[in-house]
Amino acid sequence: MKTLFALALLLGTAAPAWAASADADGCNPEGTQMELNACADRDFRKADAELNTVYRQVLAKLAGQPVALARLKDAQRLWVQLRDADLEARYPVGKDENPRVLYGSMYPMLYLHAKSSLTDTRTAYLRSEFLERSEYDL
Repeated sequence: MKTLFALALLLGTAAPAWAASADADGCNPEGTQMELNACADRDFRKADAELNTVYRQVLAKLAGQPVALARLKDAQRLWVQLRDADLEARYPVGKDENPRVLYGSMYPMLYLHAKSSLTDTRTAYLRSEFLERSEYDL
Protein backbone atom coordinates (compact mmCIF):
# COMPACT_ATOMS: atom_id res chain seq x y z
CA MET A 1 0.00 0.00 0.00
CA LYS A 2 2.88 2.37 0.80
CA THR A 3 4.33 1.68 -2.66
CA LEU A 4 1.02 2.49 -4.32
CA PHE A 5 0.75 5.71 -2.31
CA ALA A 6 4.33 6.70 -3.17
CA LEU A 7 3.68 6.00 -6.86
CA ALA A 8 0.49 8.08 -6.81
CA LEU A 9 2.34 10.90 -5.06
CA LEU A 10 5.16 10.75 -7.59
CA LEU A 11 2.77 10.75 -10.55
CA GLY A 12 0.73 13.53 -9.01
CA THR A 13 3.74 15.82 -8.77
CA ALA A 14 5.27 14.82 -12.13
CA ALA A 15 2.20 15.58 -14.22
CA PRO A 16 1.95 19.28 -13.34
CA ALA A 17 5.68 19.73 -14.06
CA TRP A 18 5.18 18.29 -17.55
CA ALA A 19 2.06 20.35 -18.11
CA ALA A 20 3.91 23.52 -17.16
CA SER A 21 6.56 22.87 -19.81
CA ALA A 22 4.04 22.07 -22.54
CA ASP A 23 2.79 24.74 -24.92
CA ALA A 24 -0.85 25.80 -25.16
CA ASP A 25 -1.62 22.92 -27.51
CA GLY A 26 -0.01 20.32 -25.26
CA CYS A 27 3.32 19.94 -27.05
CA ASN A 28 6.31 19.54 -24.80
CA PRO A 29 9.40 21.17 -26.34
CA GLU A 30 11.54 18.92 -24.15
CA GLY A 31 9.63 15.76 -25.09
CA THR A 32 10.89 12.72 -26.91
CA GLN A 33 11.62 12.91 -30.61
CA MET A 34 8.46 10.92 -31.27
CA GLU A 35 6.44 13.53 -29.35
CA LEU A 36 8.16 16.38 -31.22
CA ASN A 37 7.45 14.66 -34.54
CA ALA A 38 3.78 14.29 -33.56
CA CYS A 39 3.62 17.99 -32.63
CA ALA A 40 5.19 18.96 -35.97
CA ASP A 41 2.61 16.81 -37.73
CA ARG A 42 -0.17 18.48 -35.76
CA ASP A 43 1.25 21.92 -36.65
CA PHE A 44 1.36 21.02 -40.35
CA ARG A 45 -2.22 19.73 -40.28
CA LYS A 46 -3.27 23.01 -38.67
CA ALA A 47 -1.40 25.05 -41.32
CA ASP A 48 -2.90 22.92 -44.10
CA ALA A 49 -6.41 23.36 -42.70
CA GLU A 50 -5.91 27.13 -42.60
CA LEU A 51 -4.65 27.08 -46.21
CA ASN A 52 -7.73 25.11 -47.28
CA THR A 53 -10.03 27.54 -45.47
CA VAL A 54 -8.46 30.58 -47.14
CA TYR A 55 -8.37 28.82 -50.52
CA ARG A 56 -12.12 28.07 -50.27
CA GLN A 57 -12.75 31.72 -49.36
CA VAL A 58 -10.84 32.85 -52.44
CA LEU A 59 -12.76 30.38 -54.61
CA ALA A 60 -16.01 31.78 -53.24
CA LYS A 61 -14.87 35.35 -53.93
CA LEU A 62 -14.04 34.43 -57.54
CA ALA A 63 -17.23 32.39 -58.04
CA GLY A 64 -18.58 34.54 -60.88
CA GLN A 65 -15.25 34.66 -62.73
CA PRO A 66 -14.66 31.34 -64.51
CA VAL A 67 -11.32 32.36 -66.05
CA ALA A 68 -9.97 33.63 -62.73
CA LEU A 69 -11.18 30.45 -61.01
CA ALA A 70 -9.47 28.24 -63.57
CA ARG A 71 -6.22 30.20 -63.29
CA LEU A 72 -6.28 30.08 -59.49
CA LYS A 73 -6.88 26.32 -59.51
CA ASP A 74 -3.98 25.88 -61.96
CA ALA A 75 -1.76 28.06 -59.78
CA GLN A 76 -2.66 26.10 -56.65
CA ARG A 77 -1.89 22.77 -58.32
CA LEU A 78 1.45 24.14 -59.49
CA TRP A 79 2.19 25.57 -56.06
CA VAL A 80 1.69 22.13 -54.47
CA GLN A 81 4.18 20.71 -56.99
CA LEU A 82 6.62 23.53 -56.27
CA ARG A 83 6.27 23.10 -52.51
CA ASP A 84 6.97 19.38 -52.79
CA ALA A 85 9.91 19.98 -55.13
CA ASP A 86 11.32 22.58 -52.73
CA LEU A 87 11.07 20.07 -49.89
CA GLU A 88 12.78 17.40 -51.98
CA ALA A 89 15.57 19.86 -52.76
CA ARG A 90 15.90 20.79 -49.10
CA TYR A 91 15.93 17.16 -47.97
CA PRO A 92 17.13 15.12 -50.97
CA VAL A 93 16.65 11.39 -50.68
CA GLY A 94 17.75 8.93 -53.34
CA LYS A 95 15.64 6.01 -54.54
CA ASP A 96 17.22 3.45 -52.23
CA GLU A 97 18.02 5.83 -49.36
CA ASN A 98 16.30 6.15 -46.01
CA PRO A 99 15.72 9.76 -44.91
CA ARG A 100 16.02 8.80 -41.25
CA VAL A 101 19.49 7.43 -41.95
CA LEU A 102 20.46 10.53 -43.91
CA TYR A 103 18.98 13.13 -41.55
CA GLY A 104 18.42 11.25 -38.31
CA SER A 105 15.37 10.87 -36.12
CA MET A 106 14.68 14.60 -36.43
CA TYR A 107 13.87 14.24 -40.14
CA PRO A 108 10.05 14.04 -39.80
CA MET A 109 10.02 17.08 -37.53
CA LEU A 110 12.35 19.13 -39.75
CA TYR A 111 10.48 18.16 -42.91
CA LEU A 112 7.09 19.01 -41.41
CA HIS A 113 8.33 22.33 -40.03
CA ALA A 114 9.59 23.28 -43.50
CA LYS A 115 6.31 22.12 -45.07
CA SER A 116 4.33 24.13 -42.50
CA SER A 117 6.42 27.21 -43.20
CA LEU A 118 5.85 26.98 -46.96
CA THR A 119 2.15 26.40 -46.35
CA ASP A 120 1.89 29.41 -44.03
CA THR A 121 3.60 31.55 -46.67
CA ARG A 122 1.12 30.43 -49.34
CA THR A 123 -1.81 31.07 -47.01
CA ALA A 124 -0.57 34.60 -46.30
CA TYR A 125 -0.12 35.22 -50.03
CA LEU A 126 -3.64 34.05 -50.91
CA ARG A 127 -5.12 36.05 -48.07
CA SER A 128 -3.28 39.28 -48.90
CA GLU A 129 -3.61 39.10 -52.68
CA PHE A 130 -7.17 37.82 -53.02
CA LEU A 131 -9.04 38.58 -49.81
CA GLU A 132 -7.53 41.74 -48.36
CA ARG A 133 -6.42 43.50 -51.49
CA SER A 134 -8.83 45.68 -53.41
CA GLU A 135 -9.22 44.89 -57.09
CA TYR A 136 -8.08 48.46 -57.75
CA ASP A 137 -4.79 48.13 -55.82
CA LEU A 138 -1.73 47.84 -57.97
